[in-house]
Amino acid sequence: MLGVLAALGGGALWGFSGSCAQLVFTTYGLEPIWVISVRASVGAVLVMLLACVMRGRRVLDVVKRPKNIALVIAFGLFGLALTQFTYLMAINHSNAGTATMLEYIGPVFVVFVVCAIKRHAPQVRELVALACVVAGVFVLSTHGDPTQLVLTPDALGWGLASAVSMVFYTLLPAPLLKQHDNLSVLAWAMIVAGAVMVAWQRPWESVPVMDAFGWIALFGGLTCMGTVAAFSLYYYAVKAIGPSRTSMLASVEVVSATVFAALLGTPFEAMDVLGLVLIMATVFLLAKRSDPATPSDLASPTTQSDPR
Repeated sequence: MLGVLAALGGGALWGFSGSCAQLVFTTYGLEPIWVISVRASVGAVLVMLLACVMRGRRVLDVVKRPKNIALVIAFGLFGLALTQFTYLMAINHSNAGTATMLEYIGPVFVVFVVCAIKRHAPQVRELVALACVVAGVFVLSTHGDPTQLVLTPDALGWGLASAVSMVFYTLLPAPLLKQHDNLSVLAWAMIVAGAVMVAWQRPWESVPVMDAFGWIALFGGLTCMGTVAAFSLYYYAVKAIGPSRTSMLASVEVVSATVFAALLGTPFEAMDVLGLVLIMATVFLLAKRSDPATPSDLASPTTQSDPR
């Protein structure tokens, strides 16, 4: 149950942070790459400090083996950095709601990749949940009419790239989470992601002028809530209930992003309700506890240490 709640909480916070990103892009004219570098670097420092306080010297266990270091680097680059980069670029070229809808094609990829690795067919409940996600994203994106889908090539490309990145950030940390606590793994991966983004962008060279509300949206909503809290909750859930169920439950991000986007002025029509209902149906389908030895998850709860 804690894993389910953590997945839902992480998804909801990601949706909120997406709207914060949309706000700083449209209202304050911030460049996405600058925002990404600040979010990744500040978030990395905060998560590492939190991990050191809560885990102490156990934080170092993650990087004591060369194989683990390689996994952390891969997770940091192709999981966290790629996820944040593609998602915020998709928001910049469309809006938070549309970018999140496109990103949540990702759970379809996750479940089938996991099933291919495990050489096992998806469970019926997973197939129904996948159908709901696909139908929900379709309805929210087109209102039932594909001819109404108006996306620029950039928006579509970055959105699909963010969906692929969801596979990486969901599956890459699974071997590490079997041996180490989720917070320590996340902290090291975020250090890698933050270091790369800062070296690339050097954000201190072009600090924008914003009022207090803009800085609160950037550091409070996008960095603290949307990065530190959301990723911590998400990887707690990955460790507790496995990557497939976590990625599907976190699709509540679509609902959160759409609602907050509507509050920012994005049109919110009656057909959106149907899409939200279809997305939320996956929560009820997957929240029910399955067999601990379910083959659909790479990280079974029966083989993991206490995440606390």
